[in-house]
Amino acid sequence: MNLPLNGRIAIIDDQIDQAEPLMKILSRRQLPFTYFSGEVKYLPSEDENLNDIRILFLDINLIDNSEHSNKTLKAKLLPVLNRVISKDNYPYVIVYWSRHEHHKSLIEEEIFNNELENRKPIAYLSAVKSDFFNFDGTETDDFKENIKTLFDKIDTLINELPAYSYLLQWENKVHWSTDKTLQEIFSSYHSLNDWSNNSNYIIDKLGKAFLGKHYDDNTPEDKIRASFISFNSVFKDTLENHIYSSNITNPVELKYDSSRVESKIQEINEKLNLSRDIFSICESGNVVVFGDSDDLFGKLLNRIISFFRLKNLLKEEHKDIQDVELKKLASNEHRKIKKEIKKEWIKIATVVTPICDYAQKENKIYDRIVKGVLIPSKYQKYIEDKSEAVYVLPITFNHNDIEYCMILDFRYFVTSDLTSENVTGLFRIRQELLAEIQSKLARHINRQGILFLDER
Repeated sequence: MNLPLNGRIAIIDDQIDQAEPLMKILSRRQLPFTYFSGEVKYLPSEDENLNDIRILFLDINLIDNSEHSNKTLKAKLLPVLNRVISKDNYPYVIVYWSRHEHHKSLIEEEIFNNELENRKPIAYLSAVKSDFFNFDGTETDDFKENIKTLFDKIDTLINELPAYSYLLQWENKVHWSTDKTLQEIFSSYHSLNDWSNNSNYIIDKLGKAFLGKHYDDNTPEDKIRASFISFNSVFKDTLENHIYSSNITNPVELKYDSSRVESKIQEINEKLNLSRDIFSICESGNVVVFGDSDDLFGKLLNRIISFFRLKNLLKEEHKDIQDVELKKLASNEHRKIKKEIKKEWIKIATVVTPICDYAQKENKIYDRIVKGVLIPSKYQKYIEDKSEAVYVLPITFNHNDIEYCMILDFRYFVTSDLTSENVTGLFRIRQELLAEIQSKLARHINRQGILFLDER
């Protein structure tokens, strides 16, 4: 089964004696869970329900064992669900206990299509509670068989949602890899007497490995944070190896109707390559916005807007135009396009300081940056992208309701003290994309000129 190993199973039932058999089964399978009785004082506050739920077992009658109208049940359910499930909790499925068929409409059609639409699960599974418990709360004679059937149905439900099944498998692999990382680093100390002392030593050394000779100058918090980053190196390799070597449960081709897809490709590309979380303005990969006017950016823009490309585009539109007129038209359009761009452009620089220098505070007053611009993506066709000096980010992104593309010009690779500049952080480029930018920058800097004689 692909049930979560990371504690993202929750049970809501006011009758703990009826929830107990489910708890025992989950415990036997080593599947951590959270139990809520429905009492408000024991529920997380709305701003603290941070632990995403993947499977929720819900008793829809959180009052007693008596019959109640849907209105009464709903009045009790809404505040509980609102506190247990965050509006950011997604995706998850609900397995709900019911005694009557009309409860199906209360859960699947009313509550999660109206008041809790922003907390709607991706799938439902109903179970008739009288199959498991008598009205006095005792287990039915065929409880064991029915509970086995219930878990089989849960497994079937998850397999019928292959994408969800694979997400659960990936989360479980992350969980396993975290445990494996700790084992690989600390298991050799298991048989030694002073585990705490030895572990303190290892964590300290991991922090020093990242921060280098400036380790002693950092605060305890920064030292521990550096140790965590060192853990990441082992964890990432462990996770990748586990993914490559382990089997995928229920592998099938994922089918979809592209005509019905609500495309979020641009948004996902942004999340894959960029982060809005900025810890320090000088952090490697940061894209900062310059608040001051600078003639340099005007020169940069003039270089990256290709007059030759614009001329060819105009020639395709005006096939019979003479060269003199074409050149004049292109010059006018060139000036016009630059003027239009400057109404919406954003003058930026990307911090390309090597991560080790940033972490170890080497040359800390000199941030290495490459200047560039963000321009509306509709002008991207005019960019001189054949030059090795010009790098166009492979994705576009939205900012202030405008779709932008980002261009860096390696000819404007400079050092600066960003803490003394009038700059603000916009976003951070993730490590893989930053590595590509640094690689292309290094290639541009190290390019060799060749001396030769041409007989032509």
